[in-house]
Amino acid sequence: MGEAKIRREEMRARMIVELERLMAPATPEEAALNDEIRALDFYEIHRVPDAQLDYMRMEPQRCHQNAGVYAKLDPSGESRHVSGWWKRGGIFYFHSVVLARTKLHCVTPHRDRMPLTFAPDFEIVWREEGGFMKSDRRGCEVPYLVRDFPEKVIAEATAARDGLLAGTDPRAVTMAL
Repeated sequence: MGEAKIRREEMRARMIVELERLMAPATPEEAALNDEIRALDFYEIHRVPDAQLDYMRMEPQRCHQNAGVYAKLDPSGESRHVSGWWKRGGIFYFHSVVLARTKLHCVTPHRDRMPLTFAPDFEIVWREEGGFMKSDRRGCEVPYLVRDFPEKVIAEATAARDGLLAGTDPRAVTMAL
């Protein structure tokens, strides 16, 4: 099997796992949190340039760690780690950014360079537990994601997963993951 085909099959497997997470049944807790997230103020924010992210050794998919390290190492002491919700497609993803002076910035590398739609959620707090940082919101664990319209997301994720299982090229899946 060629290297490109191996990478495509690995991508297919990762996408199926992610799509199945999106297919979980909706819960009353998700609906309540969804209503609270929708009521937050959303802002358009930009990512720090790639060269700066490389220099700072920021890692993809490590937004909470990246924001915490950035704020801790800021020589001015003015930067703050801010957690909240990144609206991407029909999903609110738990995400962390940096507040530097009066602007929010994303310090996590991502292939999509478009501005993010982000809502700070000041109900989210971080605490150290056993040498690790843990987050909670009003005493409950913060979920990785909250679906804006769960039934619609479940239907889209099911169709995308079924297509992948039937042999669709993973690069042809249009659902934003």
